[in-house]
Amino acid sequence: MIPSWKFYDDFEETRLFFYRFKKNESETFSDWIPLYQAPSPKLAHFFINPQGNLILAAQSHIQTLIDDIEHHDAKLPFEETLSYKITKNFIHYALIRKFHEGGFYQFKLASSNLEAKPLEDIMVSPLYSLLSNIGEEYE
Repeated sequence: MIPSWKFYDDFEETRLFFYRFKKNESETFSDWIPLYQAPSPKLAHFFINPQGNLILAAQSHIQTLIDDIEHHDAKLPFEETLSYKITKNFIHYALIRKFHEGGFYQFKLASSNLEAKPLEDIMVSPLYSLLSNIGEEYE
């Protein structure tokens, strides 16, 4: 057996959650920012790595979300699906930890290059208020 050297190739494209934020309605949105960035490697992360585990959970959920997008039944709005609601809650809680004072945000799922720059949008959310109830869309 001869091993395939493609196993060792770097991935050129992945899928990530991105968000953009503004503090109030008069401001313009920030650029799209990756929701999670890989922590710098440390020896202690070999034993305990909560940020790495969170990133792995997000990647696992992205696979479920993409599958739901591909097999979505048009009878129900996609925002009403369980995977979208979980995504919205996941992102809402991540952002409320960063921005305690509130504001407005949007998130998207996009294919990304190795530098975590969005390449192609897969899904873009409507505008949400950070301090509103999680299920409420901003009008």
